[in-house]
Amino acid sequence: MNAAASYEQAFARFLAQRPAAEQALRSEAFARFREQGFPDRSTEAWHYTDLTALAGLDVQLSTGASADATPWALEGCSTQVWVNGESAQPTSSYQVPAGYVHGGLGGLHGAFARQGLDLHLAAGESPPQPLLALCLSTADSAREMHHLAHRIRLDRGSRAIVILREAGLGEGTRWITRSLEIDLADGAELTLLRVQEETAATTQWFQGTARLQRDARLHLVTVDLGGALARNDWRIRLAAPGAQAQIHGLFAPTGRSHVDNQIEIEHAAPHTTSREVFRGLGFERSRAVLNGRVVVRPGAAKTDSEQRIASLMLSKQAEINAKPELEIYADDVKCAHGATFGQLDRNAIFYLRARGVPEATARGLLTCSFANEVLGQIAHEGLRTQVARVLLQRLGVGADLGLSA
Repeated sequence: MNAAASYEQAFARFLAQRPAAEQALRSEAFARFREQGFPDRSTEAWHYTDLTALAGLDVQLSTGASADATPWALEGCSTQVWVNGESAQPTSSYQVPAGYVHGGLGGLHGAFARQGLDLHLAAGESPPQPLLALCLSTADSAREMHHLAHRIRLDRGSRAIVILREAGLGEGTRWITRSLEIDLADGAELTLLRVQEETAATTQWFQGTARLQRDARLHLVTVDLGGALARNDWRIRLAAPGAQAQIHGLFAPTGRSHVDNQIEIEHAAPHTTSREVFRGLGFERSRAVLNGRVVVRPGAAKTDSEQRIASLMLSKQAEINAKPELEIYADDVKCAHGATFGQLDRNAIFYLRARGVPEATARGLLTCSFANEVLGQIAHEGLRTQVARVLLQRLGVGADLGLSA
């Protein structure tokens, strides 16, 4: 079966099950995918990541399944769970995600996506607990796929903490797309914690878009721990004076995993601020890509932007490609960026070993200290501890080193 027939048949079966009100929009999105297909390396943004092999898959849509969410549950949170893109909770009517970052890929997502988290807070509203959106994937057979679209809308002066957690079960291969649209009105504040820990048989594309109005604040913490191939596209627009975006990210692929982060922050108004801090850990034969792009539009005077990217190579076979970019079309701005790469300091390891610290623990201490600038930003103690333990296990350290104290 050729690729076109595989996706065409899957879409025909899916569309027949959807409400009539959705069918025209979904068909339009699928037509875009049919026309443009998957991105390839000829596009600069995909220079290090190639999804064209997905075109040859004999795909089948994942069916609803049950899964034990206990390992990923967090205390003190209001929780919603999706398994293979489906939820037991009622959701609002589906809307095709707007603002495609990549036309063909976005078309595929828009054609198939089910409604995920749909959070809308009225003016001044502030939920007493963080909201955990837990997205689980399971696959017992090969080439299963599912697609999920989230929305967060905060009206004037409202505040929320949202945890978006993505995890996988089972050994079957799967192809997942997820999107998140964020709209913050004047003075709204969102803390978003996203942790991706899919299986080593998962290919995933994530698209996040955010629009911030006057004095709105977004604090994004994103952590990539799993997946065979994980591609994340973020587009954040500071649309009015006083808007602020703060991004902390950690990527720690292992084995032969491939993680690609593409972050674009657009300063479209004067007196806007952005901070971007990323930490990368290169394990085994993994590969990681990070491209951080800041664009200062004409008229966006008094922009204040800073990017800091640092990568720690823990294996001679690992590869990390990091590139900060600045495009400035306005005067009277303050912008800085930088990227560094290195290995663990042998003198520091010797110092700790000379004081009776085992070598594995010494390496763990130093690596955790490096990562803690990001992990310390995770505003939920339970989640912070769980992420820290995953890193400690990869470092061969069984004890809790007090990573997030």
